[in-house]
Amino acid sequence: MNYRTILVSLPPGRANGRLMAASVDLAKRFDAVLLGRAACRPIHCLCHDYPVPAGLFEEDRRQRERHLLEAEADFRTATASLRQPVDWSGRSCLEPLADHLAGESAAADLIIAGTAKKGDPFDATRQPDLCDLVMKAGRPVLLLPQSRDPASFDRILVAWKDSREARRAIADALPLLKAATRVTVVTMDAAEDQALVRTSVARVANWLARHDIKAETLVVPTMKANASQLLEIARGGDANLIVAGAYGYSREGKWTLGGVTAELLTGERCAFLSH
Repeated sequence: MNYRTILVSLPPGRANGRLMAASVDLAKRFDAVLLGRAACRPIHCLCHDYPVPAGLFEEDRRQRERHLLEAEADFRTATASLRQPVDWSGRSCLEPLADHLAGESAAADLIIAGTAKKGDPFDATRQPDLCDLVMKAGRPVLLLPQSRDPASFDRILVAWKDSREARRAIADALPLLKAATRVTVVTMDAAEDQALVRTSVARVANWLARHDIKAETLVVPTMKANASQLLEIARGGDANLIVAGAYGYSREGKWTLGGVTAELLTGERCAFLSH
């Protein structure tokens, strides 16, 4: 398995330099076609029953056009050094941006998206809802904090539990795991049957070894909220990427997420999530 096509989501009207640098680096590493995607949602889509004044409607249209042109120019400049093909699409769409990108992801092996700084306001006319994107795309999503420089992904922490989501995530991450210099598979468990847990982790390590990936294993008792403990382990091991399954369920169109998933969607470290 390899990533032959990588899609990067570039929010128009935002500074995407770090996101583009990481995307270009990964495209070079995997000899992949890079798809640049940017989408704006007209302001009237968010106003529901409130009418949008004609002047504001026109100003929004002009701003969307300008932001999309600027995003394309940035993409063309950043990818000029690539010898692989690139593909650009920028458009306005009426549907939620995460739904639009989920549809676009059918042409990609991997999606790259940036997470906003904590405290920054969310703009649904320019930014996709990352929760919806991860849960709906059917593709792995690599989340990169916009506040951090691109990472080399050479020290990877795999958050393991014997579940469908975790099995999907570790399989989707194989190309990155193969390129890493250190891989640690960690599970946090409160169960009394430690032997069963250790057997599960050893099974994963043996599977990785058959893919020529040497992985350390770590079984730790649950001491606090799993999200906080996982981040402490990542910091302690200086991991620059966390691979995890994305857990959640939808009720009346809204997602309820597991604690680790919610933290990684807005966290301090690069995260690779699959649902």
